[in-house]
Amino acid sequence: MRIEVYTAGIYRIVRISDALSVISQLDELKSLIQGYLSVGENFLAVIFTDASYLYSGAIAVLISCFKMVRDRGGDLCIVEPKSEMMNLLRQMGIDQFISIYEKEGDLPGDPRQIEEIRTGFRG
Repeated sequence: MRIEVYTAGIYRIVRISDALSVISQLDELKSLIQGYLSVGENFLAVIFTDASYLYSGAIAVLISCFKMVRDRGGDLCIVEPKSEMMNLLRQMGIDQFISIYEKEGDLPGDPRQIEEIRTGFRG
């Protein structure tokens, strides 16, 4: 698994690529996110460049990361999922609490926009 990290607006983007189209473990992602949270970076987006499927262990880690970030008042979202992965996330209902964006340019540019997306309320 290869991980590339860069900044886009308020988000730290974590781009994960793997020669396999299936991701079974995300422990390295969890450690990385814990590190960013410890230095106050609370807005994170994950891009699975090659993956079309996440095994249950990887999904459990992703949900755990989401809870950690949310507890810090931040946001963890998924960007550019392949259609197979998007279908899986929808079937499992994960898209109901983890925001999913079609492309990086769709990411909110301000924390207030994130709250508007979560609540559906424009202040």
